[in-house]
Order: sequence, then structure tokens, then C-alpha cells
Amino acid sequence: MTTRSATPEQLIAHAKHAVERARAAGADVADACLESSRAFTVSVLGGDIETLKQSGTLGLGVRAIVGGAVGFCSGTDLSAPGIDDLARRAVALARFATPDPANGAPTLEEAGPEEPGLAESMKLFDPAAMELSPEAKIDMALELERAALAADPRIKRTDGASVSSSSGAFAIANSHGVSRSWEGTSVSAWVVALADDQGGKQQTGVYGMTKRHLADLPAMEGLGREASRRALARIGARTVPTQRVPVIMHPDIAATWIAQMYDAFTGESVLRRSSWLTGKLGQKVASALVTLIDDGALAGGLGTSPYDSEGLRTRRNVHLQDGVLQQFAYDHYSARRAGVSPTANGVRGFASTPGTGYHNLYVAAGHTSANEILRGVTKGFYYDDQGSFGYNPVTGDYSFQAQGFWVENGEMQFPVDGVTVAGNSLEMLQHIVAVGSDLDFRTSVACPTLLIEAMTVSGS
Repeated sequence: MTTRSATPEQLIAHAKHAVERARAAGADVADACLESSRAFTVSVLGGDIETLKQSGTLGLGVRAIVGGAVGFCSGTDLSAPGIDDLARRAVALARFATPDPANGAPTLEEAGPEEPGLAESMKLFDPAAMELSPEAKIDMALELERAALAADPRIKRTDGASVSSSSGAFAIANSHGVSRSWEGTSVSAWVVALADDQGGKQQTGVYGMTKRHLADLPAMEGLGREASRRALARIGARTVPTQRVPVIMHPDIAATWIAQMYDAFTGESVLRRSSWLTGKLGQKVASALVTLIDDGALAGGLGTSPYDSEGLRTRRNVHLQDGVLQQFAYDHYSARRAGVSPTANGVRGFASTPGTGYHNLYVAAGHTSANEILRGVTKGFYYDDQGSFGYNPVTGDYSFQAQGFWVENGEMQFPVDGVTVAGNSLEMLQHIVAVGSDLDFRTSVACPTLLIEAMTVSGS
């Protein structure tokens, strides 16, 4: 059974103690981050249990700033001597580091008052997910695999099915008096169906999702059927001649693309001049159909938290509004360097210092159904799976081995593999001519179906 290894109240007490010890050791500014988590995962294969894995984390990271220089130490010994040792070592390391006036931690004025009941209103914690027994997860995983196999006689095997649940708590405190803590849960189910194809080939169909609440996880039967449908649809796949055609991006592919692009939307990359969006703030960089949002306060979201990992209240940040670049994302350090306000995008774990990251990243849904988008394409490529990596975060160049379906006269004609889809992210954004209404969060990144006016599909 997945249970709490430590409560938010326990973690925040340790965090405050660590900050006190760092200040006593000579830190001008200090913060402490604690994480506690428990997870249990069941994997099955061929009707048998393959693995049962239980894992847990309970750790503390102490960051000390002395004369503008940072020292950092992390560990798992939360005894009073252990915390004192981490704090003293963090201060000692800071004395050997290079000063940077941008180093610091949010003040109470920047963070604002703590809001009682905020975490609860965001629906992050589900007792049913936390208390899901190992036996129940085993039954769910076996049912998931059986559902995939029963969907069609051509699905004779799977590459496994898994069900997992986890619970965790986080706390951050600093020497300016900011102290925040919260907890959350998640439960997930995934299966890989295999369909026999000609020449001994196998076609793969992967499907599943992760949710905060057990009740939001669909029935195993439906998940299994969808994985099998995806595998069966690929039977007989072949290549097509190289050409430049419209490309329909399936939501899974589109979501992966916006996650890859995210670094270009961070102030950190702009400061390094390694973003292909540098100098374009306030400019139209995408189709007017595109609005890109990162919402840290989305109720029930997998990336949701009441505060970021530095203690700032999370919020809805709009990076693209109707194609116009509205803002970059900043943690506290990069915001100080840029001379702007942070956007509550600080991310960290107990074993790392803060950086910039997204919470719930998505493209807002359009008004056209996925079927309508498909019907509007006379000749093109429906792109729903990808192979080896080919994204350049500095230039935005995009090139991936791809699988999908050839489209003619608004219908999928046959499955396609052995091709590469290539373009440049800035040009791709500017040439999005349709955005679907099918936005669905299965992870912390989501995107509806996208139609890109033209991309190079390289095949035979």
C-alpha cells in the first residue's frame, strides 16, 4: 500500500530548522527544500506478474548564499546532527563559489501571504489513489493486458502492462520567512499491444494515461482496446515518395513538440541567447490560431501546485496569445538577472538548485473537430508516432522518423512508416492553419490536433 512517508507539516518543520542552522553557520540568505514520496508499480506480461516495485524518497537540500555566492548540499539524514552538517557544508561551499548579485530567494513581499486551503482547492490529493492496494493494482494490470489481447485475434501478445500509484509531499522555506508545503497523488495505467505484420514484423500500439484521482482513470477495458486499435492500424505500413505536403499532427505528437519547444520560451535561454525567440517579445511569431499557456494553478492538473518550488504562488502564464509572443518564463534567479518579475516557474527537487520549468503546458483548444481537419486535407500526412530524436533547441529545427497515415480526399488511405518529417519550429508555428477542439490532458503537457500547412515528408 502506498502511504505517506512524511506529512507536509513534518517536512516544513525540517525545512525551517535547516534554514536556521544555515543562518547560524554564516549564510546571509538560505533556503531548504524537502521531498517525500512513495510509489508502487505493478508490471505484468503474458498474464503473469513481471515486477512489483516499491520506491520511496525522503530528502533535504540546503542552499546557502554568502556574499552573493551559492553553496548547495543535499542528503537524506534528517536527524538534528544530519541537518546541521548539511547546513554547515552548504555555507562552507558558498565561501569558495563565485559571487553573482542575482543569487537570492523570494521575499515575503514577492511571495505574498500563504493561502490556507489553497492546495485542497486545487484537487491535488486523492485518498483513494494513495490507498489503492497492491492486489488491486495487480488485478488492474492483468485486466488491462487481457483487454488489449481480447480486442482482436491479431493481437497475440503485448510488451507488458503496468499500473502504478504514488503520493508525495513537498516543502520549501527560506530565511526571508517564506514557508510553503503541500502534497499530491497520482495513478497511472499503460499498455503496449503488439500486432503481427508481414515478414515477421510487429506493429506497436501504446496507450495509457496518468491522473491525480483514481476516479478519473478510465476503465482498463477502454485503455486496452485503444492500444490494440493503434497497433492494428499500422499493419501493412509502407513508405511514400519524398514530398512537401500538409501534415496533421496527432495530439500526442503535437504535445511532444510543444514540450520540446518550451526551452525557447524561458528567460534563462533568452539571457544565454540560445533561444530562437530572442528579440521577438511582442511580435507575432505564430498563427493567430495559436495560444500557448502554462497553468500552474489548473485544478487537478498533473503539473499543478499551489506554489512553485521557490514558494511563489503559481498562476496562468500565457506565452502566445493569438500568435503573439506575450512573455517568457522565469524562475527567481533568471528574473533578477533580466530585471523582471518572476513568473512562478521555479522547479527543483531536494537534490538540485532551482531552475525554470513548466507546470501544465498546453495549446488552447480550437473550434474545429479532428474529423473536420482530416476531411479538409486533399493530400497529406497524418503524423501520429515518431522515432529517433531530432530537435535542435537553439535553432528550433525539427526532424523525426515518423509513422502515421497517408491522407487523400479527406480520408486515411494506408499506414505509413519509413519516412522523416522535417521543418523549423518557428515556420511550423506560423503555418498552423487549423487547431482542433480535442484538447485532453493525459500528462502535464497537452495539445489538440494541429494542421501545419506544409512540411517535408522524406521517404522513398
